[in-house]
Amino acid sequence: MTTCEYTAHIYGRYQSEMINGIWSRDARGLAASTVNVRVQIACDFLTWLAYKGHREPFEQPVRILNIRKGSATNAIAHRGEKVAVREGKVRKNKRYLRLPTDNEIGSWLSAVYERNGETKGLMCETILLTAMRRNEVASLRIDFISENPKEWHRNNSDAPPKEQSVRVSIKYGTKGTTYGRDNGDKIGPQREIWMPLDLAERLHEYRMSLRNRSLKKLISAASSVAEKRRRISESVHLFLDEKIGNKLSAKNLYDAWTTVDLPFKGWSPHLGRDWWACSVLWREIKRHELLRSLGNAASAALLESTAMSIIRLQIQPQLGHAHDSTSMIYLQWVADMLGVALSIKYEQDLTEEELI
Repeated sequence: MTTCEYTAHIYGRYQSEMINGIWSRDARGLAASTVNVRVQIACDFLTWLAYKGHREPFEQPVRILNIRKGSATNAIAHRGEKVAVREGKVRKNKRYLRLPTDNEIGSWLSAVYERNGETKGLMCETILLTAMRRNEVASLRIDFISENPKEWHRNNSDAPPKEQSVRVSIKYGTKGTTYGRDNGDKIGPQREIWMPLDLAERLHEYRMSLRNRSLKKLISAASSVAEKRRRISESVHLFLDEKIGNKLSAKNLYDAWTTVDLPFKGWSPHLGRDWWACSVLWREIKRHELLRSLGNAASAALLESTAMSIIRLQIQPQLGHAHDSTSMIYLQWVADMLGVALSIKYEQDLTEEELI
C-alpha cells in the first residue's frame, strides 16, 4: 500500500484484472460501473493513507470536462460546470432505449390490475403518467392535493379535460440532498410536477373510497382505543395495502410491476419513466412535422433544437434531472425515430454522460 502508484498498480493491474475477469470465478469481466466505483474507492483509500502520513502523496491523474447544466436564468438556456474526471475511467456501454408499444403497455397494465388489485395498479400507472420514481410514488401523502378539486392548480383550464393537468408538489422520497425523515420517508428536494387530470381524479376517488376501506382493516386489527388512534394518526400515506391496511412500499410496487408477463425482459419502473419522457417528446415533435419539408439539413437542425427545448423545459423538471447529459438518451431516441444524426455538440454530451 505504501508504494502503490496509479499507472502501474491501480490502472495497470487492479482495473485491468477486473475488466478481464481474472478475479472472477467464471472468468467474466465486471461491468464498467462496478470497476469505476472500486477503482475510485482504492484511489480514495490511498489518498487517505497519504493524508495520515502513512505513505508518500498519491497522485491520481484527472482531466477537466465542462458539463452543460440547464438554467432558467441563463440567456443561452444552459450553463457549464467544470468537473474533474479520473484518467483511464472505463467507458460504459451506451444505453439505448427499448420501449414497449401502446398495445403492449395496455396488456401489461391490465394484467397488473387483474393480478395485484386497484391500489397497486394505480401505483404503476402513476409512474407511467407522471414519471415519478417508485420511492416517490410509495411516499405520496394522503394530502398530496387538496380534497376540494376546485382548489386544484390546473394548466390549460379552458381545454378539454383530457388535455388538462394538475400541478403537484412532491418532496418525500425524492432523489438528492436529505433534509430529514418523516414517517419513515426521506425528505428530499421539493419539485413541482404535472399530473394528468384524469389520473388526479382517479387518485382522489381512491383516497375517498378504497383507501378508507383499507385503513378500516388496519384499525379494526388494533386491540385498544389508544392503538386505533395511533394507527389513524400515523397512516399518512396515500397507498395502503388492500388486505391489511399497511403502507405499500417501493418494493411492493416493484413486485407488482414485475410479477406479471412483461412486454420484454427488463421492463422496469425506471423504464416506465423513460416511456413517459419519450411519449411526451414524440407527441410534441409530431406537432412540428412540417419542419421536415424544409430539407434534410435544415429540418434536422430545427428538430434537434426543438427536441432539446422540450427536454429542458418539460422533461427534465418532471424527472428531476439536474444535468442535460442525463436526458441525452431521449434526444438519441427521437433522432433514431426520425432517422437523423445528432450534431457534434450533443454527441459530446452523450460521451460526457458515459464518463461521469
